[in-house]
Amino acid sequence: MADLGAIKQQMKVMMKLSKAMAYAYGLRLGKLDGYERLIAGIYGTPDRIPILAQPYTYAMGMHGLSARTFFSEPKPFINASSNFARYFGIDFWSPVFDFYNIELEAMGQKLIWRDRSEPDVDTSDPLIKSEDDFGRLRPPAPGKDARMPYVLESYRRYLDIMGVPPMVYACSPFTMAVLIRGYVNFVRDMRRNPAFAHRLMEFLSMEVVVPWIDKMVEVTGASILIMSDAWASQPNVTTDMVREFCLPYVEKIIRATNSPLRTVMDTGSWGERAVDDPREVLDIKMDMMLPGNAFKALRPFFLLVWNEDYEEVGIPFVKAYAEEKKVCLLVNVRPDLIESGPPEAIVENVRKLVREGAGRGQTALLINLVPIGTPVEHVHAAVAAARQFGVYPIIPDLDTQTFLAPEFVPFDEWVRKEGLPV
Repeated sequence: MADLGAIKQQMKVMMKLSKAMAYAYGLRLGKLDGYERLIAGIYGTPDRIPILAQPYTYAMGMHGLSARTFFSEPKPFINASSNFARYFGIDFWSPVFDFYNIELEAMGQKLIWRDRSEPDVDTSDPLIKSEDDFGRLRPPAPGKDARMPYVLESYRRYLDIMGVPPMVYACSPFTMAVLIRGYVNFVRDMRRNPAFAHRLMEFLSMEVVVPWIDKMVEVTGASILIMSDAWASQPNVTTDMVREFCLPYVEKIIRATNSPLRTVMDTGSWGERAVDDPREVLDIKMDMMLPGNAFKALRPFFLLVWNEDYEEVGIPFVKAYAEEKKVCLLVNVRPDLIESGPPEAIVENVRKLVREGAGRGQTALLINLVPIGTPVEHVHAAVAAARQFGVYPIIPDLDTQTFLAPEFVPFDEWVRKEGLPV
């Protein structure tokens, strides 16, 4: 017999999705909450631009947690991240951990741990030093090995707090191959020993990533799953390498894990500024989402372009491309600017993002990688500017609108009264 609580939760989520999609297309039935605003912004025009955030190490630093605690213990990780989102008034947040490492660590890859940052792969000691090591490689038991239980329990806690499934993360097989083999070694494999590179990609895709995705969806009921692919970026590798050694396996994973209620996509790469024709990279990003997908018109796709790239190729250019492809444009607010400030400069940066990128909808702003120690007033300024300037329809004379600085209490005071215990 199906779990009654799970059925009620699914019905609740479906109602929220229906409301948000109706709002996106002009049928405005009540006010939107943050989750509904995100969905409406992905499909069409919400009430204002949705604000997404990855609390990550900034939430860790705000609570004085060690990296070992934050990246190993579900309760402090999720509660600190939730406190971050509630304190700043974020519409939707993802429980972001060091998602490039989880599957690798579960296979035996050594990590380097530091006090105030996420763990990193020990690149001096890759798990596959030679082709012979591949024969000894074994896939992890999904959800059981290394910190996989930490991830699943964190997702459960997120679901309890938020009432909607998280956006869940896996490492893409291409980036995983670079990390488990070493960058120089894997580039050499692709050029001199392509058969071995393909064997490794097939194993990581079908024996590691697919079972892990299935387990995460089983636990959470997630409808959006992201494979992050930082190493499938330019100029790390050529676009030809990506098309030969990355995209075919992305398509295999999508075909193996998609369902009518689940969208799997590969994102997180960058590099528009590193090639002669930025559309070449944008086209690759689209190919990381669409191959293998049925019901494309109903799936929640978004095109993520990082500040390093849109600052060079121009926000209007990437927005026009997103409109051409009928997908939501997701751009991040510069992390270094949020750190350094002043608030006035942050406000003007957000104003520019809204003015040039908001359009008639299908745009979202991401606050990510905020460095530890960043003044909270800088983050408040970014959120307040997005809330004020991002109201639809965007006013034509946005540059003449005076920014209304937000009032807020110090974080320590807020967390004592309203925060979750960590």
